[in-house]
Amino acid sequence: MVVIGIGLIVVLGGGAWAARHWARYPGAWGFAFGRGHRERRRALAAARGAARAWARRSEQDESWAGRELARAEAEREQRLADAARHLAALRAPGPGRRLDALGELTLFRHRLVIRTSAGTTRAIGLADLEVRFEPGRLNHSVYCVDATGRVHRARYPHSPPATDPDEPRYDEDRVRDFTVTVQNAIAEERSFRARLPGRLKEAEAELAELRADTGAVDTARERLARLRELNRRDPRREAARAALEEAREDWRKLTGRLPPG
Repeated sequence: MVVIGIGLIVVLGGGAWAARHWARYPGAWGFAFGRGHRERRRALAAARGAARAWARRSEQDESWAGRELARAEAEREQRLADAARHLAALRAPGPGRRLDALGELTLFRHRLVIRTSAGTTRAIGLADLEVRFEPGRLNHSVYCVDATGRVHRARYPHSPPATDPDEPRYDEDRVRDFTVTVQNAIAEERSFRARLPGRLKEAEAELAELRADTGAVDTARERLARLRELNRRDPRREAARAALEEAREDWRKLTGRLPPG
C-alpha cells in the first residue's frame, strides 16, 4: 500500500508538472515536449528569464528606495510627535510624578494633594503653596497655606490617644523630613515656573522648525521618483521586454498559440 501511495504521488506530481509545462509552452504535445523544438523552448525560457531578471532588479531597487522614504517619513513623524508631547507637557504639566506621601498629604512633582477627613481630595499647585512644620504635645502638624490664604492643618499623632490606640503614630523626624521635601519641591516648582515662558518659546520654535523641515523626506521621495523614471527608461530593460515579446510571437507563429510572458 505504501508503494502504491508513493507511486500515486509521483504520478500526480508528474502530471501537475506536465500541465504547468504545457501551459508555459502551449500548442501540440510535440511543441511542448518534443526534442525537435527544444531550442525554441530554451529561447523562450531565456527571454522570459532575462525580462524577469530586469523586472526583479527594478522592483528591488524601487522597494529599497520606498523603504528609505517610509523610514524618513516615520522618523519625521516621530520627531514631530515627541516635540508636540514636550510642548503639551509644558503647557499643561499635570500633577507630575509622585514624590512622597505622609498621612493625608501626597506630594507630586507639581502639586500637593490633600485628603480630607470627609474623604474628598484637594490639589494645590506647589508654586502657590506655603508649608511649615510645628511640633505638638500630642500631634505634630504640617500647615499648608494656599495663595488665597486658606489654611489646611495635617495632623500626625505621636502619642497614643485613649480613644483610638490603633491610630498610626508618626515620628517627628519623619514629619520634619516630609515637610522639607515639600518645601524643596515648592522651590523647584517656582524655578520651573520662572523658566517656563522661555522654555515654551523654545519648544514652540522647535516644533515649527520640525514642521517646516521636510528635507530628508523630500530627498527620499525625489530619489524614489528618479529611480522609477530611470527604470522606466532603461534601454536594457526595454530590450529584454522586446526580446521576450519577439520570442512569444515566434512561438505563436510556430504553434498558433501565444505563450504567457
